[in-house]
Amino acid sequence: MNLVGDPDGVEQLRKVGAERKEFLKFLITEAKTSLARRAEFKGEDGRRWVISYNAQVDELSVAIKEQ
Repeated sequence: MNLVGDPDGVEQLRKVGAERKEFLKFLITEAKTSLARRAEFKGEDGRRWVISYNAQVDELSVAIKEQ
């Protein structure tokens, strides 16, 4: 599975994974199985991020959440 998108968001997601592996697994599962194919998380800097899953290319994309 590829991880693409905003470089800051990818870095925040990696930090979440380093500190809280179970939460990272939850986010990935949520993005893969939810009807919207997405999950949200909050980075350590306070910004909100969205993970979107594209099943056709088996890719997770990270973007800043629109207000």
